[in-house]
Amino acid sequence: MWTAPQYITAETARLEEEEQQRRVPEARLAALQRVKEKKREEIRARNQVTRARALAEAAAAEQAARTQPPGRLWQVARVFRRGVDQALALLADEHGVTATVGFSTGDPRYADGVPLVDEHGVPAAVFDPDPGRVRGEAFLLLAGLLLIVPSKADQRRFENASNIKKKHRPIDGNRTECVETAVAGATRAWGSRSCTCATPRLVAQIQNAEYPAEPSEQTGPAATLFRAQGRTCGGRYEKPWRRTGSTPIDQTSSSEK
Repeated sequence: MWTAPQYITAETARLEEEEQQRRVPEARLAALQRVKEKKREEIRARNQVTRARALAEAAAAEQAARTQPPGRLWQVARVFRRGVDQALALLADEHGVTATVGFSTGDPRYADGVPLVDEHGVPAAVFDPDPGRVRGEAFLLLAGLLLIVPSKADQRRFENASNIKKKHRPIDGNRTECVETAVAGATRAWGSRSCTCATPRLVAQIQNAEYPAEPSEQTGPAATLFRAQGRTCGGRYEKPWRRTGSTPIDQTSSSEK
């Protein structure tokens, strides 16, 4: 096919102009990306300082707690909190950290989670924090720590809550790992709706069993770490409650037979 040289020249000019037009937005996008990444690095640098301070304060709180006898919350977490042993094993096996349950268990900076501290009393991870309580000191501390949750469902719940509350989400996200813990004999589904019964009949899920509970004027030690729900409606009981027996419901029912 024959064509005049000026057509080739015109086509070349047109292609060069189209390429130039494509390069301009790309250059602008790259410049914006560089500015955005620079801001992110500045935020990371500031976060590193605030997280180090939060960790130092948490370590100081742990040392102060160790000057006193272990509290009831520490005892409940160590003995009854489902998944704590698996979380300690995960730290040892996967991260090479020998940890124990912190004496400062119950401190609000852990967002209702259990602090797992190393041999120096420095928090290495937090087990099963409540995403609804991750704010203030808890946000600063937990943003820099490994968070270990009992199951994949809890991991998704934590991540979803972080996505909804964007101001309580670290710039690079939380570091979470889970330990799948089997709940032997658990037949009741623990939902997220609240109990609305006029006279609540409660049951509390502790470790791998369910215990009888009742509304109370003051929060019992188990209520600080575990959940209760209405036996009739199945909704989560949000007010203070206490455990009313030391024998699991299944065992009580069997003995009555």
